[in-house]
Amino acid sequence: MVISGISSSLLQQINNGATQTGDAVSIKMMREALDIQSAQAAQLINSVAESVPAPAKGNGQHIDIKV
Repeated sequence: MVISGISSSLLQQINNGATQTGDAVSIKMMREALDIQSAQAAQLINSVAESVPAPAKGNGQHIDIKV
């Protein structure tokens, strides 16, 4: 096939279409990776919150001042 007869603008449009398809795939994979990271971060935060003991009643309610 002789491609010298194809205009350069047509070749550029074909190349841009391929790039846009590749970009769409990259964006989709990036979104999935961010969703996974978000879910893992939420799980980590929840596990830390569950491991911290509840404060004792009365802590921080009274201040002893000695002069």
